[in-house]
Amino acid sequence: MKKGLLALLLLPTMIFASYFSDGIRAYKSGNYSKARKMFEKAINEEGAEQAHYFLGLLYLKGKGVKQNLSKAQRYLKKAVRFGNVRAKCYLAEARILNKNGDKKKILGLLKEGKANGADECKAVAAKYNIPL
Repeated sequence: MKKGLLALLLLPTMIFASYFSDGIRAYKSGNYSKARKMFEKAINEEGAEQAHYFLGLLYLKGKGVKQNLSKAQRYLKKAVRFGNVRAKCYLAEARILNKNGDKKKILGLLKEGKANGADECKAVAAKYNIPL
C-alpha cells in the first residue's frame, strides 16, 4: 500500500521531468558539464528549442566545455530562429569575438535585441564600446 501511494505521489514528478529542466538545474548550480549533456539530450530527444540558447552560452563562455565560437554561433543562430531575443545579444558577441561578423549585422542584432527588451544587448554593447 505504501509503495503504491509513493509511486502515485511521484508520478507527476516523473511525468514532468525533462532533460531540459535537468539542464537548467545543472546550469543554475554551476554544473556546466552536466548542463551541456542534458541540453544536448533535450534537443535530440525532446526537441527542446530553447536548449540551443543555453548550449550557445556554454560554448560562448567556455563553461563546462572548451570555448568554441563556431559552435556558439551555430546554437545561438538556431535559438534566434526559434524566437529567443536574448540569443541575438550573445550571437552578436560571438561574432565580435570570432572576428567574422559584419559590423552592420552585429549592430543590427544588438539593436533588435535591445528593442525587444533584451537588456543583455546593452551589456554586450557596453562591453565592446558599441554605441546603441
